[in-house]
Amino acid sequence: MEYELNPRLLKGKLVEITDVGVKIAINGRLGVLNLPLRFIISDNKLQIDDEVEFYLSYVRVSQK
Repeated sequence: MEYELNPRLLKGKLVEITDVGVKIAINGRLGVLNLPLRFIISDNKLQIDDEVEFYLSYVRVSQK
């Protein structure tokens, strides 16, 4: 099955911040994303309810 992978800009809010990562609630009831801090780009200190944006595409399962 072939799909064209087009990353989409999604937005969300930081709902949890720990020493190792963040939890993002994606707008539009699309779920929650947990990411390590090394994936976060920011010049400012992270705070709860900070607005974030990121690109996401479909996940393709590679065949062995």
